[in-house]
Amino acid sequence: MKKLLSLILALMMALACVSAVAEQDAAAPAASSAGTIALKVTLVPEAISALLGAADENTAAIAQAVVDLVNNLDISMTSDGVDAEMIISLKEQPVLGMAVLKDTDKMFILSNLFPNYILKVGAGSAGSGVPSMPQISLDPEQLSALLAPVTNLIAEMQTKIGEPEAVEANFFDTPFTVRIPINITAKEVALMGLNAVKQIVSQEGFAQLLEQIKGMGLPINLSFDASSIDSAIENVNNTKDEDAPHLGAAVYSNESGDALTVINVAKDADTISVIAGSLAGGTVYEINVPGKAYCLMHSFVDGSALMNLQFAAQQGMLVTITGAFTSDETGFVGSLNVALNELDLGSIVVTGMPIGVLSGSFTTEGKTEIDVAALSDQSNEAAQGFMTDVQTGLITLLSNLVQAVPGLAGLMSQMMPQQ
Repeated sequence: MKKLLSLILALMMALACVSAVAEQDAAAPAASSAGTIALKVTLVPEAISALLGAADENTAAIAQAVVDLVNNLDISMTSDGVDAEMIISLKEQPVLGMAVLKDTDKMFILSNLFPNYILKVGAGSAGSGVPSMPQISLDPEQLSALLAPVTNLIAEMQTKIGEPEAVEANFFDTPFTVRIPINITAKEVALMGLNAVKQIVSQEGFAQLLEQIKGMGLPINLSFDASSIDSAIENVNNTKDEDAPHLGAAVYSNESGDALTVINVAKDADTISVIAGSLAGGTVYEINVPGKAYCLMHSFVDGSALMNLQFAAQQGMLVTITGAFTSDETGFVGSLNVALNELDLGSIVVTGMPIGVLSGSFTTEGKTEIDVAALSDQSNEAAQGFMTDVQTGLITLLSNLVQAVPGLAGLMSQMMPQQ
């Protein structure tokens, strides 16, 4: 019961916060934020069987049931610019849905997971359980003083830019003929950055900003110790030049108007490289951390883009995600392939269009309204009624899933919530 209640509360809070952020643009025309996004995941049966170690008949059946479930699911998220809904369908039949309907000072969350209730979230009200969104404000002079170290840092970096020189270089199968070096060492970058941070955190305006952020009730620990910055500066100063990483940075360009900033940081036998800039009318970003991560994002002038992401989830486990995206005035399509080492796990296809029409399947009529704050007290009669409705809705959902994919029966018996 407690775990299920925590899950419902977490989901409700996430939806409430997302809707609250969207509400900030309520003054904009509805069409500007209307749209529909569809998600489709397709698993490779042999890969899932291999991952689950389906050596026996029972495990093989579970693997097949998982594949049958996922491969027959469709997820759709729609917004008409004000209200929003998400519908999950199995074999083209809706099995789980949720909607966020907004009023002037509150929002209503509806779902077939709790078919007889409406969850009310008061926008910024004290009893809603949802924190209001306080405005962060600083005196203009304080704000200017906080930005000054950053401005000075940029100006100091610009003094490190050298003279253009002719080169013959090649990046992404494109020739570059001009190189402008950035004559700076890793120690200089570290010291310049640390000193700028020290100047910022030492100001009264920063202390006020920190207090305002803490007042938002965010679940993060924000603290800055000026002495720790001094210690870091001292450590950098005491580092011998030969022991510090070697930094190489330059801007490459050509007659076509392409320009790339290339940064290499070498330490021992490892070199971390970063490339970012404009290429053939588009943009490209590449980060390579040998043995740990690689990321390439390349967008083109026609609205298409390529992505290649690799990271070591753990020793000997390399996850690779590759994909392509295309977009025009009618929407976008993204197709991603996911692999583990050399094992092809499946694909993810995301489509979107700038048109949002709600299904109209969610209504507030004939339902009991309950404030989200009431769910925090399990002894509350209203909360108990809501959770009973959730359990009934969950049983109905699981029954529909098993009816559509009979092989899930074994899994469902293990997933049923415990009282």
